[in-house]
Parts: sequence; C-alpha cells; structure tokens
Amino acid sequence: MLTMFKYKGIKYVLLLFAIGIASCSKQLDSPSREVAGEELHWRSISETKAGLLGIYGLMRSAMITNNGHWVYGEIRGGDFSIYNRADLKAIKEGKLNAAFNITKSLSNWQRFYAVVNAASVFIEKAPQVLEHDNRYTDVNLKMDIVQARALRAFAYYYMARTWGDVPLITKSYDNGSFPEVGVASQQDVLNYAEKELLESVETLPYQYGTDNSLYYNESRWLWQNILITKIGAYSILAHIAALQGRYDKVEAYTRFFMDNYSKSNVKKLTQIHGTGGGSEALTGFYGVFSYNYGHGQLLNFAAPYLLGEATNSGHIEQLTLAQPLVNKEFPDIYVEKDSISVIFDDLNDRRFGLDTVNGLYRENYFINFQNDIPIFKKINIIRDGSTNGNLALFGSNLVFSRYEEMVLLRAEALEVLNDRNGARSLLNEIRSMRGLRTFTVLSPEPILEEIFKERRRELMGEGWLFFDLVRYHKIKQNNPKFMDLINRGGIYWPIASEILSRNSMLKQNSYWN
Repeated sequence: MLTMFKYKGIKYVLLLFAIGIASCSKQLDSPSREVAGEELHWRSISETKAGLLGIYGLMRSAMITNNGHWVYGEIRGGDFSIYNRADLKAIKEGKLNAAFNITKSLSNWQRFYAVVNAASVFIEKAPQVLEHDNRYTDVNLKMDIVQARALRAFAYYYMARTWGDVPLITKSYDNGSFPEVGVASQQDVLNYAEKELLESVETLPYQYGTDNSLYYNESRWLWQNILITKIGAYSILAHIAALQGRYDKVEAYTRFFMDNYSKSNVKKLTQIHGTGGGSEALTGFYGVFSYNYGHGQLLNFAAPYLLGEATNSGHIEQLTLAQPLVNKEFPDIYVEKDSISVIFDDLNDRRFGLDTVNGLYRENYFINFQNDIPIFKKINIIRDGSTNGNLALFGSNLVFSRYEEMVLLRAEALEVLNDRNGARSLLNEIRSMRGLRTFTVLSPEPILEEIFKERRRELMGEGWLFFDLVRYHKIKQNNPKFMDLINRGGIYWPIASEILSRNSMLKQNSYWN
C-alpha cells in the first residue's frame, strides 16, 4: 500500500516544478534559487525525501514539456509524418528556428538547469538534516546524494546531446547572485557527467528497499522503476560514450550491464502483448510502458494513475492516437503505410507483419493499416473510460533505456570494434524475440546497417531515431549532406533568444546564426 508520506512527496514534486519554472525565467538558463531551497528547511527526513523526489519530477517535466523527448528524437528527420500541424512540420524539415511557440520552448534549456540547480541545492543542503533528525542516517544521506549527482549528470548529458556546448554549473546559486556564465565544450560537459556517474555508481544500489534494508521505510516494490539504479546509471554512461564515439568505453559499460542487469530485476521483453501484471511485454497495458508492470526498464520516468500523475499531455499518445482509441479524428503524427512496409519488411515480424494463417496484419505497433492514416499504438496507456479527445488521460512511462535498447547499443559497439561474431549474436537475440530470421554471415546486408535497422524497428516512438542517425553517419562517413549537418553543428538545436538576451557571454550556435 502507498503511504501518505508518498503522496506528500508527490505533492512536493509538483510544487518544486512550479517554483523552478517560475524562477528559471528570471535567470540565465535558470538554475532556480528557490527550488529545493526556500520551500524546504532541511530539518527532517520528510524534507529530504520531498527534495529528492522533486529532482526526479523536474527531470521528467524537463523531458516531456511540449513532448520534447519525442520531438527531439522522433520527429526531426524521422519516420513520423505530420498530419496537420505546421509547427511540427517545420521541425521535421529541420527549421528549428521557425517562429512557433513549440520551437521557442524547445530551444530553451532553462527547464534542465532547474534540474541541475535543484540537484546542487540538495547535495549542499541535505547534510544539514543529519543534525536535526536522528531518523536520517549517514547511509541514507549517501544514497540520496549519489542519486542527485546522477540526475544532474543525466541532465547534462541530455543538454549536451541537444545543444552541444552548454554552461557547466556545479554549485547552486540560491542567494540571488547568479553570474553570467559562458558555455563549456560538449566534451568537457560529457566528461564531467561521466566522472559524476562513475563516482555515483560505487554507491547506487541495484535495487532500493530490499528485504534487508528498506528505503524511506518502503520496500522495493514501491521504488521499482522509479529511482535511478546502478544499472540505470551504466545505461547513461554507455550513451555518453556513444555520443563521443568512444566505442571501447561503450563496450565496457554495456559489458557491465550484460553481466549484472538481473540484479536490478531487469528482464528481457520476450512477449509482445502482456496479459497480466508483471508480464515481460513490449506492448499492451501490462507492458514496459505501463507503471510498475514491465521489468525491462533501465532508466524510467513514470506517470502512474494511482499517484494522480496521468495527464493529457507529456505523453507520446497525445501525438499519435486517434479514433478508435480516443475521440480524435486524426493523429498529429503518423507513419505512412509505404514507410511501414519498408521498415517492417519481414512478414513474420511480431511487432507488425502479416499473419499468414488468417491473412490479417498484426496490430501490436499499428492499427487501421487499411486506412490512409494508420495509428501508431505501440505506446497506448489510456485511463479506463477516458477517451474524450483532448481530455483523454495517458499514463505511459517515459522509458529512456531498456534491455533491448542496451543490447543493440552493445551490438553496435562490438561491430565498430570488429567483433562481428559478438555483434551478430546480440542482434540475433533481439531478432529471434520478434520472430525474425537469423542474421548470418551469408546475409546480404552489412551487419551495422542491420543493427541500426533493428533499433529503428524495436525503438520506434521511444525518442532514439534522430540520435541513432547521427551516430550511424558519423561511423559511415558516406552521406555528404548529413555529414555537412554534423560538421556545421546543424544537429544541435538553436539557443532560445530569451536565454541569449539575458547573458552576454552566450552566443548563438553557429549553424543558426
């Protein structure tokens, strides 16, 4: 059962987010001076719990504002077409400085610096609680601090991936004297994030609230898929290394994952559609995208109904669903039928293929394939009875990484490092789970292409495609147009004009001048 203590923590999440966004608008990219500072007095264990959960809430909000996670990774140059939204069409075409509210919002990094500052405040202030509340122990403090450091590192990875060079701020500014700060290089930012994570993983557990040691007096069943674990931190480390093209490090970090993932209760999503709680399913109401049912998540940001966090925005369903699933005539984004046929080119594919027995298409990823506009329904967590258009409430997890994603990233690294047998074995593990034929040395396609094609199929709608394309073209170096985009910094988003106007030490990313 959930306790009132947990509800109090969620209340603080929402409060801290509101305070953070308001104060962020007043400063650079807004490390908020009040977040986790003014509202909390750092005297009791309830305040450390609220402050820590507040950082998680801020990070999730930063990622989902204006559906940013999916706009950054899926719409820009991706497989989704736009039905009737000029703003999303501009983003798909790479016009990121177009004068739309969504482009202005997603060019503004202030919401991520709210995360950074809240984490820094927590790291600096939480030790005070030891002096005032004997329920709060050194072990508890250490566990809390490493989570704050890991979340701050994750925010920096996310910003470096999105904007390239960004300011690097490592202490809080809650005294109202925030100075103007220039950018640090992407390399320095990622190196800092890697260092913070490597130090944090020494303490981060595989699971919280085990039988031998409850966490905030709660068992692991409450914290599962909520807090960042050792395995979740290693998934971020692997992607930091991949962003830098350091595939030897990717191999090392993913090897740790392969050797230890079961310790975090992470499982392979062997089924496609779940039929009951705890089933290992990719799609369906009891799958990996539904709160606390799936077990494949490595790093997850949940929005469960039972905690009152289901909303009608901040979920990919807001963009992808339409009739008959919700009372909306057409989706904002969809994958064209011709593209679906090219991407899912094996009729045996359990995600989308043709059932040769009954002659019907499998509908785990798409429905209405017979219509002009198919509906992408892979992620489809709707509150029961809530299907009234924009009032529909969605409760899907934002899954940053899961077992299959990490296995395919490891396969990519092994192929780059010329371990083709190892890469082929990992690729075939995922292919076999989805009903595809085995990839062999005699297969006509180069294995690297097949690995990225499998990521395209398996991870559709999860925010990876654009960043996968960047890595792929950096490896291949055979697409002049995309390489020009990479070399001129066009893969990064422009910096919002309101950020530039408040800080004379910042300059617009050169591609967008």
